Amino acid sequence: MHSTLTLPAAVERAAIANRHGWGPQPGPADLAALATAQAGLHAARLLTPYVTAHTRLPEFRAEDLRSALSPHGTLIKVRCVRRTLHLWPHGYVSDAHTATLRLRLGATLATARRHGLSRKDLERTSTQCQEALAGGPLAYHDLQDRMLKAQSLPAVEAVRLGIKWAWESGQITCRNASPSLHREHREFALIEHAHPATRLTHPDITAATVRLISHYLHAYAPASTADLLWWTGLSQAEITPALAILRPVITPVRVEGLPGELLALTEDIDHIRGASPLPADHLRLLAFEDPSLKGYFATRDRYRDAAQDAQVFNPIGEVRAVITLAGRIVGTWNWDKKTRTVQHSLLARLTRSVMREVRHRLDQAEAFLRTEPG
Repeated sequence: MHSTLTLPAAVERAAIANRHGWGPQPGPADLAALATAQAGLHAARLLTPYVTAHTRLPEFRAEDLRSALSPHGTLIKVRCVRRTLHLWPHGYVSDAHTATLRLRLGATLATARRHGLSRKDLERTSTQCQEALAGGPLAYHDLQDRMLKAQSLPAVEAVRLGIKWAWESGQITCRNASPSLHREHREFALIEHAHPATRLTHPDITAATVRLISHYLHAYAPASTADLLWWTGLSQAEITPALAILRPVITPVRVEGLPGELLALTEDIDHIRGASPLPADHLRLLAFEDPSLKGYFATRDRYRDAAQDAQVFNPIGEVRAVITLAGRIVGTWNWDKKTRTVQHSLLARLTRSVMREVRHRLDQAEAFLRTEPG
């Protein structure tokens, strides 16, 4: 392992912003590059990936994301790290899927057992789900109804869990077929129909875990082991052997104001320490549960003051859509579905010139979110 490098906090913030496409330097050129740069686009909330792309890609349209997620598109939606939804490019998705498969199957099986169902029950119903999709994609309720009409199938909850098992295990895929970014219409298809060139599961879990950690460090380093554990949802026992393999290519880093020793891939060090601090008036909006914020837990002080937690995080710990100034949170914003307007709340006093930029960015967000029906 290499000797420890110490970085100013402003340099670290600028490196992350540039890498993730919301800094002053040119960022990822398209959705696939953006998803790669952020180790998957967080998609647990409907609007999050759309707003994430809107804040990074100047010419982005909502239709671009729907096209990328369509059959034979460049992105695929999977539940992976922390059992949450992410959009990954096809070349990287199998690492995220395979390394975290145990988490999702274990949780699904635990739910099934509470309903008196065994793993064999789930596998049998999963097979029937795949048979129902053999003729082509189906909306969720249509798939459920077709399975319920099949002979000797169990109750509705068992069918739902069978569909979930088929999805989590990588046999089927799900996408939002709605024509509006404000609505959801879940459609399921066999993976070989929707993405024939994609193989989600690989036999070498350790290798997949090593690659997933590498993806994380490329996206979020400098970061702590605690950040990594939180982001992946994996256990210390799963992370330790993978980190041991990566140790020769990791440089320890300290960032002023952050606790402990952080990790970064040695090949990324020059890029990180070469970043120029963000201008004092560099203002950006970030999405609800934005990937740039979701990458950290133990080192959240890099972007917020602990006293802001009640305003920045909701009661279940999700990070709100925020306004950043020079990479630090100075306010929050949200889309009001009823009035179809953007609202905001400031957490710091801002100059008149910065407030003009705040209003400009909020107007841009409102115009984008109004492009499609609610």
